[in-house]
Amino acid sequence: MVPAGNLEVNLAASLKATAWWLLYTAPFYIGISLLVIVFLQAMLGGEKLPWNRRLRVFLAVGMISGFVISVWENMGVNLWKHLGVTLASYPPGFSL
Repeated sequence: MVPAGNLEVNLAASLKATAWWLLYTAPFYIGISLLVIVFLQAMLGGEKLPWNRRLRVFLAVGMISGFVISVWENMGVNLWKHLGVTLASYPPGFSL
């Protein structure tokens, strides 16, 4: 059983890490999604995709990218080093 104090610290650290992860990866997901949407709209002859299809594309890109990044990190590759992210980019007291 984990003591309540320790759980709160782990929860806060987990939420903080999740927020930073989203801040670093969301622009990539949005950019890739926009490229896919523009490509699909060009294939449809310039007809705009409905908002629910755009959302589906964004979520699919996010899930596929998350899977690829997860496999990549589990193989031992330091993703942050390849992206040029250093600990100086994070707030004080944050560790990877």
